[in-house]
Amino acid sequence: MTKIVKVSIYSIDFTDLWKFGPKLYILKHKMKSAMEKPRKQVLLTTPYREKGEEYEYWGSNVSGLIRYTYDKRNSNGLRFLKKNIPEIDILEFPSKNEYKRALKRGYDVVGFSFFTYQIPRILEMVEEAKKENTPELWAGNYGALTYGMEEKFDKIFVGYSEEEVAEELGTKIDELEHPMIVDYIGTPMGIRGFPLAVVFTNRGCTQNCKFCQTPVFCSKPYKIPLSSIEKVVKNYKEVGVSEIVFMDENFGMYKKHAEKAIDILDKYDMNWYPMTRIDLLDKRLDDWYDRGFSGTLIGVESLDQDSLDNVGKNIDVEKTFNVLERLEEKNSFVIGYYIIGFEDDTIPKIKKNIRKLNDYSLDLVQICIITPLPRTPLWEEISEKYGIISDDWSKWNTKHLVWDHPKINQNEMRDVLEWGFKEAYPKTTFFKSPIKYYLRKVDRFGHFKTQAKMIKDFIISNSGVKTKINDC
Repeated sequence: MTKIVKVSIYSIDFTDLWKFGPKLYILKHKMKSAMEKPRKQVLLTTPYREKGEEYEYWGSNVSGLIRYTYDKRNSNGLRFLKKNIPEIDILEFPSKNEYKRALKRGYDVVGFSFFTYQIPRILEMVEEAKKENTPELWAGNYGALTYGMEEKFDKIFVGYSEEEVAEELGTKIDELEHPMIVDYIGTPMGIRGFPLAVVFTNRGCTQNCKFCQTPVFCSKPYKIPLSSIEKVVKNYKEVGVSEIVFMDENFGMYKKHAEKAIDILDKYDMNWYPMTRIDLLDKRLDDWYDRGFSGTLIGVESLDQDSLDNVGKNIDVEKTFNVLERLEEKNSFVIGYYIIGFEDDTIPKIKKNIRKLNDYSLDLVQICIITPLPRTPLWEEISEKYGIISDDWSKWNTKHLVWDHPKINQNEMRDVLEWGFKEAYPKTTFFKSPIKYYLRKVDRFGHFKTQAKMIKDFIISNSGVKTKINDC
């Protein structure tokens, strides 16, 4: 069940009057009842989910049940908002009935955090809010960038919006605080292996890949305060979590800041997995490995140099091969992001490159069909040159062809995607991944400490402490 915690606060703060003397301090009590004004009561929510609709990372990229699971039950964005503006209420992937019950509380504002492919469900939820006469409707997250959304909502927040939401409520954030965000790596049978905690060190990206919405969503990249990072890492350590994934768009973009963040993780004996770029990893891999690096989430994108150049990826394919080889030598866990359906792609070309990718020991390949998302350079280029063929936003999840490809039709693209899911995740991967995981830990801690850690992780993951760990 999704838990809602309501906090009543007021927009007048007389705390500083004490320094002007006791008379003014007494005066504050006389003035308060006449002047205080309740702030807006705000509910922020993700799309609702019914049973069986859970988003599962492996399951969305692998065919079959011989695989692992990473069931994402937390909303990173809403948790940051709740942590920094505690008076708001949040719903993270509620059921439809939970959402409808929450509306009965009579909020002044209901805000929605969503991606483009979730728009149909969000618009359904908007209608439910209107039935309850909700005065104000807000939209945020990447889906709010979609054309036409300004007609559906009273206010749209572009980018990470803690300060903007705080301003709407008449308050201020002195320093951004990092919430605890923990999910679990497990199996489809419901057995969990270890908890995996999220840390952000920066926001935005200095690259300008044509297919990416981030330069529009967060036009001015910035750093997360190191004090906030250390505080959340310390909290993770206290509840027994020792595996960290850096979910930055581009970890290492701010080199000195990233190194200081690594120092914090090293201080608390953490293992970590950054989302980063091939060129950064090429330079830093050996040093990072000695400081707890255990794997990476990395954008391979394509093994065709012309395709990479055409979308502004600025990665050398040969360097990609070299980095993947080094990662394999170090028993590093690797999730690779891979795109198919570039305008020069053909079915044989796609299959040839995915088979080539199989020469390297990737633990999961997230295969996506190139999608011209709204407000990206790719949207302008594709819509003008070839045309958009789908106005069903639910298909804009990078698993459907939504534009008129010159060489591949929608059915062919669907079939090669399904083929890719099977080809890029042979059943042997299920057994190789935990061996790599164990060997990497042994290299850092030795056999005895590694085995003790794995037993502890198993107990923590399966003993029902999820609520405590995920407490904002």
